[in-house]
Amino acid sequence: MKLSKAILIVLLSTGIFGFNYVAAKVSSVRIDPVETAMLRVAFAALPACLFLRLKKDEFLYVLLYGVAFALGLFLFFKGLKTGIDAGISSVIMQAGSLFTAAGGILILKERWNKFNVIGCLIAMFGIYSISKIKEGGINVAGIAFVLGSAFSWTFANLSVRMSRTERPLAFVSWGSLVSAVLLFVINLSGERSILSTIGQIDQQAWLAIAFQGYVTTLIGYGLWTLLLSQNQLVLSAPSYLLVPGFALFFSHIVLGEAITAERVLFSLVVVAGIIINASAQNLSTLGEKKKPVMIT
Repeated sequence: MKLSKAILIVLLSTGIFGFNYVAAKVSSVRIDPVETAMLRVAFAALPACLFLRLKKDEFLYVLLYGVAFALGLFLFFKGLKTGIDAGISSVIMQAGSLFTAAGGILILKERWNKFNVIGCLIAMFGIYSISKIKEGGINVAGIAFVLGSAFSWTFANLSVRMSRTERPLAFVSWGSLVSAVLLFVINLSGERSILSTIGQIDQQAWLAIAFQGYVTTLIGYGLWTLLLSQNQLVLSAPSYLLVPGFALFFSHIVLGEAITAERVLFSLVVVAGIIINASAQNLSTLGEKKKPVMIT
């Protein structure tokens, strides 16, 4: 993939993902986490999957993606339901790029070195420090759920990378259908029917769910899937660190969430750790001496 095309895809997808945190917060306040997740993926799956086809050898990867995506969404909305700020949740979700890069290293045998470990430790220290901030909009339970969500999405990213799909939109829409079916089965086991919930959803919540289902899942994740399928996880996954910048900005403008010096400081610590992890291969070669070129 050309560098200019990759940069454009990164900016578009991360901008969409950033505003998605605002939409997710709006919908999570009004709807149960399982139902919110189910409606989001249902919007993404239908009617798109009726017109898009998959290759037979992608079915297993789509199944893995759908299961991981469903769990990740549920945990994420569960975290927002605890009251954690949308902007802060976007910072915590950056652990997903560390988990994804680690997955690429351990499972796909992509190269790694000590700077990967150092970057991960710094980022996790930043997340730990955020959890210690004693003010509204931050709580340990919410952080734990969001971290669990980030870990779940690691397997979704790995399934995309291993599939090397050339049809990212079809992959995401069919994966969303798998997620929708799984979440629907879980909802059936509960006491409350999704049909009763649908009748109580207001217009603002519908718009928020529609944005998450169509814009974020189909366009955002479609672009992100294309990026992951054609680039190494160690290189492409850290570009996701642009998302918290967009999310903090949008959540402050739209939701009025506070941006304090303490929040910014520890958010930057998280981002710094991710940057170190992303630059690990270049950092490891700084001290190496270049061999002289032989002229013959």
